[in-house]
Amino acid sequence: MKLTDWPTLAHQNTAIVAVEYHTPDRMQILQQFYDWGEERSLSVFLWNPGYCELQQLIQHQGQYILQPTDRGKNQDILEYLLTDYQPGIYLLEGMLQENEGNKISQKLSYQLLNAYYQALWSQQNIYLVLLETYVQLPLELQPFIPVLSHPLPDQEQVELIVQQFFDCCSHSVLNTHSVLDTHSVLDNSHPSSNTVLSFDGSNANFQVSRNQTMQMLIRACQGLPVGEIRMLLKQGLGFTEQLEDIAQLVLDHKVNKLRGRGLEYIAQPDVPSAGGLDLLSKRLETITCLLQPEAQKYNLQFPTGMLLWGSPGTGKSLSAKLAAKKMGLPLLAANWGVLLGSPHPDRALKEFIALVTSLAPCVLYWDDFDKGFAGWDSNADGGVARRLSAALLTWMQEHQEPVYTVATINRLEMLPAELVRRFDDVFFVDLPHEGARYEVFNLHLAKYFPGFRGNDSPWSDEQWRRLLTEYRICTPAEIGNAVRRCAERAFAQGKPGQIEFEDLLKQRSQFTPAMERESEQMQAIRNQAIYAQPVSSEDVSRFAYQHRELFE
Repeated sequence: MKLTDWPTLAHQNTAIVAVEYHTPDRMQILQQFYDWGEERSLSVFLWNPGYCELQQLIQHQGQYILQPTDRGKNQDILEYLLTDYQPGIYLLEGMLQENEGNKISQKLSYQLLNAYYQALWSQQNIYLVLLETYVQLPLELQPFIPVLSHPLPDQEQVELIVQQFFDCCSHSVLNTHSVLDTHSVLDNSHPSSNTVLSFDGSNANFQVSRNQTMQMLIRACQGLPVGEIRMLLKQGLGFTEQLEDIAQLVLDHKVNKLRGRGLEYIAQPDVPSAGGLDLLSKRLETITCLLQPEAQKYNLQFPTGMLLWGSPGTGKSLSAKLAAKKMGLPLLAANWGVLLGSPHPDRALKEFIALVTSLAPCVLYWDDFDKGFAGWDSNADGGVARRLSAALLTWMQEHQEPVYTVATINRLEMLPAELVRRFDDVFFVDLPHEGARYEVFNLHLAKYFPGFRGNDSPWSDEQWRRLLTEYRICTPAEIGNAVRRCAERAFAQGKPGQIEFEDLLKQRSQFTPAMERESEQMQAIRNQAIYAQPVSSEDVSRFAYQHRELFE
């Protein structure tokens, strides 16, 4: 249930509820309950461990303030309220977090039960609201205390906030030529482009691409609480007069915040595409089409995600990054270790899921997914991994938001079967065939050497065939590393941007490919490729390997 369900519960004489909220939204919560109190002719009081007595929420000169009272001073607040039973809405903040580990005491548990039963036969309109950033009630209290949530804003709400902020800034520019005047207006509001919105005081020079600038701000603000968005936008105005820079300040703040929550934004890859992934690319084109609202008219649901399976170094991680780029969505890297290692892992996963959902549409990327789930069904950690795995499985199965999960794995057998079934596609990323290897070489060569940036290669087909043969058992990562080493050596020798055919042949002789070094492990992974879809179609390039009959 959501916070907006409280009036219905109050009408049904539900005397106690718990509310999960984000700290920056605290004032918004207080104002909401003040309005509900006004409708019921009830005073609203607040208490938390930082106060010695109850504080009454009042309106004074258009502002909401907390005014000290003489009630409950230096007393057990619940014991006081049960004794001095007076009408009102009592917001009790931080009461459920009194002990380490989020476990409430036996005394508090009985006090809450007593308050519940006392409200049943009382004629007084008294309501208790337990405000917490995370609520985990003991089993004996769960039937009596509904838990309401004040979730992160969805995209429409974020758009409304940014629209109001944008209008305030535009209004100030056109009328006062001072962006700083929007501060007071912003305080009273309610719930990759190079375009710059600059306030220089001249209407003639006021050039802005409204939609692009607003989209930048909206993307930067997604995943943050309403109160935090407003606070950051207001603070940003004190540092810059360009909304594009404000968007970057908000984004930097969000990146640092999410990193501690098991999420991290991943930059776009340094190559424009990956060679030899035509079948994977076609599937991604289909998935991208399903993002269109028209798809829902035909009962077409956005898919859950895909597994990219294969040997190390074959380009699975690059494929995940390019998938997000192709779909035009931000890429969020998830860290299972951060969630498992949190002091409160259940809370961490719940916040993680809420953040990902609020950032939709997006691509959620899990690297080395199989390693994170190793030992998931053991009790070595007290069952934490098993419990979190079950919660993640449930979310992947039930969520309706356009969050596309891409996970890379080396060993499929390490994942529980019920988790594999949550993915719509399982692709096997193998060593590239001759044509794909040619594409991989040219992608990396074009990055360092201008001579390979056109359509014509400076090397003959015979040279290419020899080079492709020498690198036949090399992974794309090993090919990219070899090209980079040649570029580094050319720069050190005073020949930047220049490479000879023999340089790559010499570089090949200086390392042992993983297919030779770890042949048994690599071949064991490749032997199971038949259980997944290939990412590449049959090689039809001019370099395709020609199979010859030994006997005619």
